[in-house]
Formats: sequence, structure tokens, C-alpha cells
Amino acid sequence: MLTSRPAVFGDYPVRKDDIAGSVVCIICFFVLAVTNMTIFRRNKARGHLFVPSGAMFGLCMARIVTFSMRLAYTTHPSNVNISIASSIFIAAGVVILFVLNILFSQRVFTAQHPSRAYVGSVFFNIMRVYYFSIIAFLIVLIAATGVYYHTNATVMKGIAQFRKVAMVYFTVAAFLPILIVTAAYAIPRSEQDRTWPVHYAHWIGKYSGVYSPDLRNMPSASEFYSEIHEGDTRTPVHVIPPSDRGAREVSLVLIIVPSVLLTFATAVRTASTFRSAVEIFKPWYDYRVTMYLCIALVELSVEITWIVGRVDLRFYIPDNDKQWKKLAAAVADNEKAGVMDLDVDGETEVELERANRSSGDVEVDGKSRQG
Repeated sequence: MLTSRPAVFGDYPVRKDDIAGSVVCIICFFVLAVTNMTIFRRNKARGHLFVPSGAMFGLCMARIVTFSMRLAYTTHPSNVNISIASSIFIAAGVVILFVLNILFSQRVFTAQHPSRAYVGSVFFNIMRVYYFSIIAFLIVLIAATGVYYHTNATVMKGIAQFRKVAMVYFTVAAFLPILIVTAAYAIPRSEQDRTWPVHYAHWIGKYSGVYSPDLRNMPSASEFYSEIHEGDTRTPVHVIPPSDRGAREVSLVLIIVPSVLLTFATAVRTASTFRSAVEIFKPWYDYRVTMYLCIALVELSVEITWIVGRVDLRFYIPDNDKQWKKLAAAVADNEKAGVMDLDVDGETEVELERANRSSGDVEVDGKSRQG
């Protein structure tokens, strides 16, 4: 069908379709935002800080703004600023999922090869640089999108070229977790990997349902860190649960399936940046339904997969919590000084332990029981 305007990803909004579609998407992402924040706050209250849950909440909020902008664009189709804002939020939100999925795959690789991926290793530093590069590309892409319609033709051409590079880069980022987990299992484990000092959250009872970790099952800070420091000078590595607990195989599914979905969705969006700027025939990937599939449906599917699969338990590593890191440093310092009592921010380890295990617990036959 011939149209008087150039083709754009997601097509130009129309009242009949976009108002209903945007409202449904806003409601769905709002429900997931509440779910993610509930999980985050409930875990945090139990000493189980899992930052990615907060990031998943952030993605939902970004998508609520995205489809709110789509609604505004529907009612004000001639407003260029609203169109730009809508484009910016469409590009920005999904990067959160890229970063989280790469992070989860990195933790799988670290669990398989701790001698190669400990904090400060070459692999660890390469991954850190890669995370920063994704953020840098996103910032420049947002800035470029913001000035795209307010500059001369030469600059617009340069921005268009950069957008192509950025979208290809994001497509690689979406697929990268598959490569990382493949490498994790394709590379043979060395003797160092098998003997390297590692520790995981062994107090987590299960990895499904509505389970939340119980602080009464957690070791004290000194017990936890003495296990991984005692008698070994190598850098200890905190890892996700081992495969013998049946958690790691499911974790691979929680990485690979979202990676396939995100790669497909990003590839479609990337294809739209390579079409001719003056093309007036609408390609299949520029239809409205394609945008809702690649943005809303794919991202909702990924978030639901992670929530149901309990990534907050399967990919949790104990040193995520700043308090644990602070306690670890204090334990190490006090061990060197021969001091048995640990003081952190005015609280002794005994006091922290008492607070963690909560009032109302009594000890019977060596086991903690709620009174």
C-alpha cells in the first residue's frame, strides 16, 4: 500500500489500534512492576538483596512511560517532540534486559570456571568494560535520537549511520549470553576450577514457588567468610548454586530462551534502521503489530519467565549485599588483629546476628525454633 510518509518502526499511531494496545501494555507492565518490587522488598527484608529484581522493576516503569508516550503520540500525531520522546523510550528500556541476561550468563561461566573468572581476573574485567560499552552506546543513541529532527542533513546522515552501528551492537549483546554459557560448558574444567575456593548461598532451601530465604538459616558473617578464607590465599569466588542441587540446568533455560527472544526482537528493530530513508512502501517489520510483538510481548515474556523461574534465587550470589561486603572486610581486618568481636557501623557481630535471627526465636536441642 502506498503512503505519503516514510516507513517507520511501529508505523504511525492511530486511535483505533494504539489506544487499546497501549493501555493493555501499560496495565501488564504495571502488574509486573508491582510483582518485581514486591519480590525485591520481601527478599531485602530477609537479608537477601538481589539488585536485578530492582532493575526488572525499572524496565517495567520504563515501558509504562514508553506506552504512555505512544498514547500521547496517538492523540498528538503532529507533535515532533512527543514522537522523539516515544522513540527514545522504545530504544532505552530493553537494554536493561540485555545487561541482566549477560550478567546471569557471566555467573554461570564463573561457577564453571572460578579460576578464570574471579573478581579482578581478565574475564571479569573484560565483562565490566563490555557493560560500560553497552551503556555508552545507549547514552549516545538517546542523544542522537533527541537531535535527529533538529539538525542539518549531513549530521542527520551521520546519526543514521551511528544508529545502525548501535543496533547491530545491541543485537550482538542480545545473543552474547548464548555464547557465554556455551563456552562455560564447552571449555573443559581445569584442576584449579575444581579446587578453587568457592561458596554459594547454601541456606536457600529451594528455587521455586513463593519461597523466600529465612534469615535463621543463614550463617553469621564470621562463619560465612571464615569458610572461604581459612587456609587458602587464593581469591575466593561466590557462585550460583551448583548443579548437584538441580538449579543450574534450569538456569541455562532462563538464559537461553530470553536470549533467543531478545535477539529476534532486536534483529527486527535493527533491520528497520537499514531501510532506505525515503522508502514509502511499508516493509513487514514496520507494521504496528510487529512493534507490539517485539517490544511488549517479548519483554513481558522475558520478565514473566524470570519471575516464574525465580532468578532472584537461582542467580543470587551472597556478596551482592553491601552489608555482606562490609562485614567481610571487617572480619578480615579483625582476624589479622586477633580481635574476635566484629564491629560494623557501631554494631557488634553478636548484635547483628541477634537482629538477623530476630526476636522470638529460642534454641532447643541445638536447633533454632520459633517461640
